[in-house]
Amino acid sequence: GDIVLSLEKCAAQAEEFGHSFERECAFLTVHSTLHLLGYDHVNGEEEEQDMRQRQTAIVEKMGLGVQKETV
Repeated sequence: GDIVLSLEKCAAQAEEFGHSFERECAFLTVHSTLHLLGYDHVNGEEEEQDMRQRQTAIVEKMGLGVQKETV
């Protein structure tokens, strides 16, 4: 399979979600790669949670995880 990212969409989503452009592109690439490997998030909550955990772990290992604000 192929992965094609719209850099304009990455920029828009980065702004919308308050992420860096780099983080959004990395997230979308990881998300797409997991789909190519057979993971999905539309076949039920268990599969969605599994995919979410995998993509979060990968993006965090890349040093691009979402920074949680401390109050």
